[in-house]
Amino acid sequence: MSSREPVASDLIVIARDASGSIMTRITCTRSRDLVGAMRTARGVLRLKADAARVEVHHQEAPTSDYHDKPLASLSRDDLPLEQIL
Repeated sequence: MSSREPVASDLIVIARDASGSIMTRITCTRSRDLVGAMRTARGVLRLKADAARVEVHHQEAPTSDYHDKPLASLSRDDLPLEQIL
């Protein structure tokens, strides 16, 4: 486990279920650009069957509910059917 503190430029991928509750939080430590974060988000959406959508945010406090507008978002409807199955 890393003890490094979040940097202001860190991005985080949030997976939400159909009710909007956060299911998963993944800090993007390797890639701090939006393109890399969206690749991670797409993978999370494919792997988490209960995830309705994923969002990319600037990292906030560990307990944040991330109510502000995301930098980017992706829902199951945005993925081609062959990527969901």
